Amino acid sequence: MLHHGVEVHCFEPDLIAWDTIVLELKALAYQAQFAGEHYAQMIHYLKFLGKDLGLLVNFAPSPVQIKRVVWNEPKLVITEDYDEFKTGLASNDREYLLQIRHCLLAIAQQYGLGYPETMYRKLAAIELVQNNISCVSEIEVPALWNGSLLAYHKTQHLLIGNNYLLHVRSLLEQVTNYDFTQTRTLLAAFGLKYGVIINFGYQQVQIHGIKTK
Repeated sequence: MLHHGVEVHCFEPDLIAWDTIVLELKALAYQAQFAGEHYAQMIHYLKFLGKDLGLLVNFAPSPVQIKRVVWNEPKLVITEDYDEFKTGLASNDREYLLQIRHCLLAIAQQYGLGYPETMYRKLAAIELVQNNISCVSEIEVPALWNGSLLAYHKTQHLLIGNNYLLHVRSLLEQVTNYDFTQTRTLLAAFGLKYGVIINFGYQQVQIHGIKTK
């Protein structure tokens, strides 16, 4: 898949039967059931290929385990929560955050739901740069102990315009408390004030504005 001429993701399903059914073949010797990541993988394939039926097949047990996965493209619903931005938001911050919002909504409208967050993260980064907004991926966070540097930890958050953090999730029912806590912690670590969390969920896109306490 390409976005603005940049490769975002490569989808490689194992088999497609009768140009209708997508098959993903596994040999999971130590798993009694398919994991959530296996269902998510199938949804990604169905979404990209425009199919609505897939079969997960595990050849390890006897008899062979087969699970049907059905994908019906949901109507795109977008919910937004910017309550934390109601006070103290300077005009230049407001303008920049509106540009970020515009890019995220463009991604949502073009690609909808059903893809992995790694893909949405790449799409967001490409879209931001295409709109002349600087974006840094895999930023490093220093791990300190008693003032001494122990190591650097790479985070999946995007640093936008050197002033804002973007946290991209997908296929969640709701953004988790951990996502909010983690993003606030990183904002404080970088001396930043504002961030955005977006979840390309199962049924809707959720956008939350967030700031340090």
